[in-house]
Amino acid sequence: MSISSHGPLKLSVGASTGMKIAAILLAVPFVGFPLFAISEIGRAVELSLDDPSLILTLPLALVMVVFLIVLLGVLRFRAEMEGSVVEVHGAFTTRRVDLARARVWLDSFPECSRARDLTGHRLPYLYLYAQEPGGRKILLRLRAAHAFLPPRELGALADAIESDHRTGQDAERASRTADLLRRLSADPALKVP
Repeated sequence: MSISSHGPLKLSVGASTGMKIAAILLAVPFVGFPLFAISEIGRAVELSLDDPSLILTLPLALVMVVFLIVLLGVLRFRAEMEGSVVEVHGAFTTRRVDLARARVWLDSFPECSRARDLTGHRLPYLYLYAQEPGGRKILLRLRAAHAFLPPRELGALADAIESDHRTGQDAERASRTADLLRRLSADPALKVP
């Protein structure tokens, strides 16, 4: 088990360049229109704080702020691994977890059909959870719309998980997790339990 020391490994999570462009284009009307409307209302009432028209600016400002936060999250979200430490960047936070020491597990979610009933199948959307003692839990989505992370990245995650000695149930869970990651890297069509 060797973990690369050639600098950080960027994990293929987060939005693609096309998705980022689409998010920016989608956000333009939801940010631009409220900003324009707020400026027009401000001009119309000449910043008279007791004018009831200013109440209209609050929902517009809220819409604008929500879309800016979502856009920031889409643009900033990424994950990278250096050694056994994974760093996940969100809209406002960066979380780190050492996979060699963390409690790790995999999970998938029930598939819902178009009628929104549970079909009993498991979605191939697989998540890796990791949490160090006393730390915050992070999650990595291991499969995007049509493919798992590249085999090299799945293998690096498995190596990082098994790079330290654990005992008890944590050791069993880590071993099962690393084993499944290696099997997925070798056979992306593998059925998720």
